[in-house]
Amino acid sequence: MKRHYLLISLLLLIIILGCAKAGKKVLLVFSYHPKFSWVIEETIGVEDVFKDKGITIEKFYLDTKRHTDSEWMKNIADEAVKKIDEFKPDVVIVFDDNACELVAKKYIGKKLPFVFCGMNAEPDVYGFPAENITGVLERHHIKESIDLLKKLVPDIKKYAIITDASHTSKVFVNGINGMEYPIEFCESYTINDFDDWKEKVNELQTKVDAIGLFVYHTIKKKGEELSLPPEEVLKWTLKSNKLPEFAILDFTIRDGALCGVTLSGSEQGKTAAEITLVILDGEKPSDIPIKCPEKGNPIINEKRAKELNIKIPEDILDKVEIVN
Repeated sequence: MKRHYLLISLLLLIIILGCAKAGKKVLLVFSYHPKFSWVIEETIGVEDVFKDKGITIEKFYLDTKRHTDSEWMKNIADEAVKKIDEFKPDVVIVFDDNACELVAKKYIGKKLPFVFCGMNAEPDVYGFPAENITGVLERHHIKESIDLLKKLVPDIKKYAIITDASHTSKVFVNGINGMEYPIEFCESYTINDFDDWKEKVNELQTKVDAIGLFVYHTIKKKGEELSLPPEEVLKWTLKSNKLPEFAILDFTIRDGALCGVTLSGSEQGKTAAEITLVILDGEKPSDIPIKCPEKGNPIINEKRAKELNIKIPEDILDKVEIVN
């Protein structure tokens, strides 16, 4: 009989805890636009954790990959604040550095809890952590990616990184300068003009043995306001580049680059959502340590390997994900 009452008590406790989250509201503020691959992954991670929790979710997109001018940034940040005022969420999750800079910083020390996700910069750049702000860092597996590349092309000795000139890229480049790598790091180049991008890719063909790709989503043709579709930039790059390349974001390899040990946007989103659940249960953000998922996913694009006449060693086939 006592066991029966204990089981009933445990069941009631589970129901009560579940109901405590039901009816809560969470606003997701994304730095980029809804069709951006990284945003899609982050969203999947959050929604998987929130599934069947009774939490109301709304989304706001800053769209700062396609729109990069300062006037857009100011206006869209004001719109985000307006959305927060209207929706009155219990927690706000901000995704990636631009949302941290444009939105979360405005709320430091205020009552509304914030959880950041996918942050490339060190937290103190934005004044985090704060009493009401904690979250998840994004840290890239560059050394591991180069190690994987060397298993495919053992004789590479020198590489360069090319990326766009977005805020995200600048934070990323600041973070990697001065680090030690398995091969010589030549230089990192941040470029927003498509003609300059083409010129640099062609120039690197005789300067280095390999190229690292980060992001290429704010690149524009001269005189145009909107950024080019990233698929167009990557397609040209892979067609023109004859060197082996590595990438550190999952979608770049799935879209055609050779290899890399990549981050998972869904893992970032999942971790941020788990922190949010703890806050909805009554925990203070200041009592929740900032997290950094360590897991990286090694990927090789078999089609690209064939294009570059690179044979994938059999002894690593069971240790990597092969895509085409």
